Amino acid sequence: MSKSTSQSRYSDEDMSTTYRPKTASKTVMIQRSSGTSRPRSSMYGGSSGGFSMSRSFNPAVYTQMSATGIADFRGSREREKKEMQDCNERLATYIEKVRWLEAQNKKLEAELEALRNRKQEDWKPIRDMYEGELEQARKVIAELSSQKGVQEGRMAGYQDEIQSLRDLIAQYDNNAKDYVKKIDTLNSQVGEYEGEVTTLRMRCGSLEDEVAKLRALLQKFKDENQRLRSDLDNETAAHIEQEVLAQTKTEECEFLQDILDKLQLMQQEPITVKGVDMEAYFKGELRHAIAEMQNMYDERLDAMSIDVESKYAAQMNQLRSGNVRDSMESEHAKGEIKRLRDQLSERSSRIAELESMLASIKAERDNFHAQLNELQLELERERTESSRKLSELQQQIEALMQQLSELIDAKMSLELEIACYKKLLEGEENRVGLRQLVEQTIGSQGRGAANLSGIIGQSNMSQSTTARTTIQRSSKGSIAFQSVDPAGACVSIENTSSGARAKTQSLKGWKLVKEVNKSPLATVDLGDRELRPGQTLSLFAKGAKSKASNDNEIICEIFSWGTGNGKYILNDDNGVEKATLTVTQVM
Repeated sequence: MSKSTSQSRYSDEDMSTTYRPKTASKTVMIQRSSGTSRPRSSMYGGSSGGFSMSRSFNPAVYTQMSATGIADFRGSREREKKEMQDCNERLATYIEKVRWLEAQNKKLEAELEALRNRKQEDWKPIRDMYEGELEQARKVIAELSSQKGVQEGRMAGYQDEIQSLRDLIAQYDNNAKDYVKKIDTLNSQVGEYEGEVTTLRMRCGSLEDEVAKLRALLQKFKDENQRLRSDLDNETAAHIEQEVLAQTKTEECEFLQDILDKLQLMQQEPITVKGVDMEAYFKGELRHAIAEMQNMYDERLDAMSIDVESKYAAQMNQLRSGNVRDSMESEHAKGEIKRLRDQLSERSSRIAELESMLASIKAERDNFHAQLNELQLELERERTESSRKLSELQQQIEALMQQLSELIDAKMSLELEIACYKKLLEGEENRVGLRQLVEQTIGSQGRGAANLSGIIGQSNMSQSTTARTTIQRSSKGSIAFQSVDPAGACVSIENTSSGARAKTQSLKGWKLVKEVNKSPLATVDLGDRELRPGQTLSLFAKGAKSKASNDNEIICEIFSWGTGNGKYILNDDNGVEKATLTVTQVM
C-alpha cells in the first residue's frame, strides 16, 4: 500500500505523529435529588491507565429512592459503560493507525534515502527512453504539420471550387434574367402586332361593309338602268308604232292623192247631171272639202309629228343624261371598287405578312420558352448538383476541420507531454519531480492530459521567477476580460457595468477568439447567454475541466487555451471587436 492510498483511506480521521498510549484515571461523582433531573459529572485524567469511580450519596436519598430510580440508575450505568467501550475501541483504532502511519513514514523515508543514494548513471535509460519518445513526438508533430498543410491546400481547392460554382450559378441566373427580359420584349411586340392585326381586321371589316354598300348601290343603279332601258324600249316601240302609223297615213295620203289625181283626170271629162253643173260643183264644194280635209290632216300630222319628236327628243335626252350619269357613277364605283380591292389586297398581303411574322415571332417565343425551360431545368440541375457538391464539400470541410481540431488537440497534448518530460528531465534537483518520475518509471500509470496540463502549469509557475509576463486589456463596452490562466486552463470575462448604467448584456452570437502570431488558434461560441452586472463567465478548456459546476462556467471543445504569448479577442454577433487581452512574456 502506497502513501497516497493510505492518506485517502484515513483522510476522515484525526491523525497525529505524536503517540502517547496512556490513559488517565477517572473519577465520577453522581448526585441525585428527588426530582427527575440528575446531574452527572465525569473526569478523565492521571497516568495509571485504569478506571476508578468514587460515589457519594446524600443520606436522604436512600429513604426517597424507589424502584423506578434504581432502574434509571442501572440504565444510566449501562449507557455509560457502552460509551466507555466505544471510546476505548476508537482509541485502539486510532493507536493502530498511528503506528501503521509511523511504519509507512519510516518505509518511505528509507525509500527516499535509497533513491537519493542512487548513482547518476541510473537515469540514463530513463533519459534515453524519454528522448526517444520526444523524437517520436517530434516526428508525429512534423507529420501532422505536413498533413495540416495538405488539408489546408485541399480546403483552399474546395473553397476555390465552391467559388467557381457560385460564379457559374450567378452567370446562369444572369442569363436567365436576360432571357426573361427578351421574352418579355417579344411578348410586348407580339401584343403590339396582335393589336395592329386586330385594327387591320376591323378596317378590313369596315371596308368590306363599304364594298357591300357600293355593290348594293351598283345593283340599284343596274336595276334603274334596266328599268330605263325597258322604258326606252317601250318608247322606241311606240316611236316605231308612230312611224308605222305615219307611214300608213302617208300611204293613205298618197292613196288619197292618187284618188285626187284620178279625180282630176276625171274632171277632164265633164260629167253632166241633169239639172246640176257637176264641174262647178266639183270645183267648189269638193275642192273645199278636200282642202279642209287636207288642212285637218296636215294639222293632225304636224301635231303628231311635233309630239312624237318632242317625246323622242325628251326621251333621248333623258337616256343620254341617264347613261352619262350612270356611266360616271359606274366608273366612279368601278374605280372605288378597284381602289378598295387594291387596298384590300394590300391589307390582306400586309395581314398575311404580319401573320407570318407573328407566327415566326410565336415560334421564336416558343423556342425561347423551350430554351428558358431547358436553361431553368439545367440551372435547377446545376443548383441541385452544386448544392450536393457544396454539402459534400462542407461535410468534407467539417470532417477536415474536425480532423484538424483533433490533430491540433493531439499536437497540444504532445506539446504538453513534451514540455512535461522536458521539465521532468531538467528538474533533477527538484525532488518532487524526481519522485514523480521514479514512480512513473517503476510502474505508475500516466495521469492523462489533465495532469499533464497541471504539471505544465507548475512548470510555468516555476519559471515565473525568470520570465516577466505583461497583460494588456482593452474594452469597448460593459464586457471585458477579467483574467487568463497562465497554464491555458481558463479564460474569464465579466460585466463591468454598475450603478445607473448597469444593464444585462446578451451574449447571443458572441465569439471568443485566441490568436497566436495573428493566426486564429481557437474560436468558441458563447451561446445564448446573458451576463448580469458584476457577473463573471469562465470558459474552461476540456483538458482542464470535464464538466461545468455552475451556470457561470462553459466547457469549451478545445484541449487547452495554450500558454505563452497570445491575444484573446471578444467579438459580438456583428463581428465587431468588443474587448481584447494581450499576453506577452519576456524572458
